[in-house]
Amino acid sequence: MAKSLGSDIGGTFTDFALADDATGEVRIHKCLTTPDDPSVAVAEGVAALGANALENLAYHIHGTTLVINAVIERKGAKTGLITTRGARDVLEIGREKRYDGYDLKISFPEPLVPRPSRLEIDERLYADGQARTELNEETVRAAVKTLVDQGIESIAVSLLHAYRNPAHEQRVGAIIAEMAPNIPISLSSEVLPEMKEYERTSTTVINAYAKPAAANYLNRLNQRMADAGAASELLLMLSSGGTTTSATAREFPVQIIESGPAAGALGAAHYARLAGIDHVLAFDMGGTTAKMCLVNDGGVAKTTEFEVAHVHRFKTGSGFPVHIPVVDLMEIGAGGGSIARVTEVGTVQVGPESAGAQPGPACYGQGGTEPTVSDADLVLGYLDAGHFLGGGMALDIDAARTALKAGIADALDLSIEDAAWGVHGIVNENMASAAKVYVTERGEDPARYTMVAFGGAGPVHAVDFARRLGVKHVLIPPHAGVASALGMIVAPIAFDTVRSQPMRLSGADPATLRATFDAMAAECRNRMPADIAPDRITDQLSFDMRYVGQGYHENIAIAPNMLGDGFESAVTEAFNAAYTKLYGRVYDDLDLEIINLRLSASAPARIGDFGGAGAGNTNASPVSTRSAYCAHTGGYVDHGVFRRTDLAPGFEARGPVIIEENESTTVAGSNCVVRVDEHGSLLIELSG
Repeated sequence: MAKSLGSDIGGTFTDFALADDATGEVRIHKCLTTPDDPSVAVAEGVAALGANALENLAYHIHGTTLVINAVIERKGAKTGLITTRGARDVLEIGREKRYDGYDLKISFPEPLVPRPSRLEIDERLYADGQARTELNEETVRAAVKTLVDQGIESIAVSLLHAYRNPAHEQRVGAIIAEMAPNIPISLSSEVLPEMKEYERTSTTVINAYAKPAAANYLNRLNQRMADAGAASELLLMLSSGGTTTSATAREFPVQIIESGPAAGALGAAHYARLAGIDHVLAFDMGGTTAKMCLVNDGGVAKTTEFEVAHVHRFKTGSGFPVHIPVVDLMEIGAGGGSIARVTEVGTVQVGPESAGAQPGPACYGQGGTEPTVSDADLVLGYLDAGHFLGGGMALDIDAARTALKAGIADALDLSIEDAAWGVHGIVNENMASAAKVYVTERGEDPARYTMVAFGGAGPVHAVDFARRLGVKHVLIPPHAGVASALGMIVAPIAFDTVRSQPMRLSGADPATLRATFDAMAAECRNRMPADIAPDRITDQLSFDMRYVGQGYHENIAIAPNMLGDGFESAVTEAFNAAYTKLYGRVYDDLDLEIINLRLSASAPARIGDFGGAGAGNTNASPVSTRSAYCAHTGGYVDHGVFRRTDLAPGFEARGPVIIEENESTTVAGSNCVVRVDEHGSLLIELSG
């Protein structure tokens, strides 16, 4: 029987899920990430799955933080940029907007390409793609020679209006390949054929900056997997929630910049569909960050407005724009490894700094001394020092208490237990505040949603976080601690593309639009594995639209049958519905315009379920009792401790209870009722 393997590299842990495609039987593993070479952790984890793990392996789907880390840590290639004369400084000019109008010391990230390596050439296109100034190849050759002399390792090319006519960029690429055949090239007309020169240039530069590192890493990973006996194709998780070939990921590494978090949201959507839940807030809390995403009617929300490498925490506008399709995540620096400290004014701040995998929280016993969220959770009784990772990694509670005492309790004259609850409560309140903004900005009410919690720390914090957010129902899927790895297995094989073709809706020709969409569909199919049958691929069409004169647009889904009779009225109706949901009204006296055409091609997931709930008992008894803090009662109370593998569908218990599995721990206070559904998910209902 064919098998599929999902591996997800996080900031602290690397997760694995190996599933039989026919039966859904799944094997799970979790190990510490190896930051110096993440492929080492992948090889070690594959070996830990068993000697026959790679037999009949059809797909290995991988998610990595390599690209985003390269940008954040400034460890990418020495990159050069070739652009149209006069556009050399677009990376620094940006949108000429201040992300904080009251910050007198405002700063922006330094461009990934310094000014001496940003070179101009003679050429110019009009906005319609017609040539105003023909390409001067001598200026191109001079620029390439200068970059080669500088020791440039990767070159980005972003010419004005190349999204409408790529001919000049293609010729520049050919000259670079002729003069410097060993230097990788990134053309904006291939990376992001979309209008807005700053965003297009930024995205292309990031692609070039990460390209050599991505190629080297993927080569090492492929070699390690081959040495282990794998004959399967390596697929990479896309930021948009699809999967693509390693060849495409080598060419467009910017597309995998948020691969792991996207997979987690897909895993949450999968279990929500199985439970029959239509409105979901996916909550992923790992060792470094917490991510949230809305899932409605089984579909994960997506956006193209995304930034990386913020200089001011998570303030929009303080990072590099990356205009690729990504799962619409809200992300904050809140994880099990988030460091807590007392500020100069005597308050407690948790995150965004993290202890990471090395040295990790103090309780990991690897040399960490600063108090973290995991240290607080251990002191609060939520974690079992002897059962962490199923007993594979012992926790040091004395080290956790020492860190909390030195870092928080002594400074604020608190008990260690009060300090621990303060850290736990603050990180939950930080997440709740951010989630309220995220949900309401999308025209939704948190009370309508069920929270699906996963990640190593997510189930520990989910119930108190939901209480603060006003959410009444929480779902914890099986193997929640490795939900991102499971999400990779159920992710569709997909690829997205875009074309910028600004036009007024009233003057748009449906036949021309259909032809453009057909060409986009063909491009997507060329980027997908060759063994995917064409009849399994479906296309999702959409327009980026706005009122004429607006600076921002909204993405509007388009059904294929709308590209025919009644085209204008059907598209207007779809736009009005989306606009009303966001802003409460429409403007019938204003003309509409289409800015971008988008197409996402996807083949369905190969696995429908992971083998059901498995063996267990509907009348299971606690294996022990542990004193832990209960937010509902405001103090330490005895919690019944259950092993999740002992619980069968139909099991029900009233809190306070703690339910442990090897990859994560679920904490449900005295205001909760916990049930197990037919797929093994924990359904938690909050009251009071």
